[in-house]
Amino acid sequence: MGAFPISIDYNEFSDQAKSEEISKITQKIKEGHLGQKIMLGIDRLDYSKGIPQKFKAYKRLLEKYPRLRTKVKLIQVMVPSRVDIIEYANLKSEIEQLVGEINGKFSQPGWIPIMYCYNPLSRTELLAYYRASDIALVTPLKDGMNLVAKEYCAANIDKDGVLILSEFAGASYQFKDDALLVNPFDEESVVDTIKEALSMKQREKKKRMENMQNIVRKFDIYWWVDTFLKVAKM
Repeated sequence: MGAFPISIDYNEFSDQAKSEEISKITQKIKEGHLGQKIMLGIDRLDYSKGIPQKFKAYKRLLEKYPRLRTKVKLIQVMVPSRVDIIEYANLKSEIEQLVGEINGKFSQPGWIPIMYCYNPLSRTELLAYYRASDIALVTPLKDGMNLVAKEYCAANIDKDGVLILSEFAGASYQFKDDALLVNPFDEESVVDTIKEALSMKQREKKKRMENMQNIVRKFDIYWWVDTFLKVAKM
C-alpha cells in the first residue's frame, strides 16, 4: 500500500503565468473589478464539488456583513459534465436558480454578486483569473486531491492570494498549515473564513502562499511519477 499525492507541473504553470500576455489579461480583469475583492470558484458540474453549498455560504456572507456588498464578487466557472444525465441537469438548474436568487436580491448599479460562467476556460484565461483573484474558494464535499488548489498556488506569482480549501479535499493534507481549511457543510464556518481571508494582511498572505508554492514545487508531477515508478519496480 502506498500514498502518492498527484500534482501538477509547477514550473509550467508559474512560468506561463508570468508571461506578458497573461499579465495584460490579468490587468484587464482587475480593472473591470476596481474596488472589489475577487473570489474564484472553478468546479466541474458534480455533486461532490459542493457548489450549492458554496453559493449559500456566500449568500449568508452578504446577509451577515452588508458592508461587503459591492466590495466582493464571486466569479464561478462551472465546467460541463455528464450533461446527458438527468440528475446533473437538475443540479445545474439548482445552481443557476441560486445564482439568479442571489444576484436578484443583492445586485446594485454597477455590481452583481456572482459572475457565472458555464464553460471551460482556455489555459490563458484560467491563468489570468488565477492571478487576478484575491481568494480561491475550493470547497468540495469530497475530493481525491483537487488540482485547482495547486494550480492556483503555482499561478499566484504575486503571492497575494488566499486559498480557502475544504478539509475533505486530498490537498488539505499538504496545505493544512497554510490554506484556510473549512468544513463545506458548516455554512457559518465558511462565512467566517471568507471574512478572515478578506481581512488578511499582505505579510501573512505572502508567507502562506510561499509555503504552499514550495510544497507544490517540491512535490510536483515529476516527483509523483518518479516515486510511483520506483515503488512499482520493487
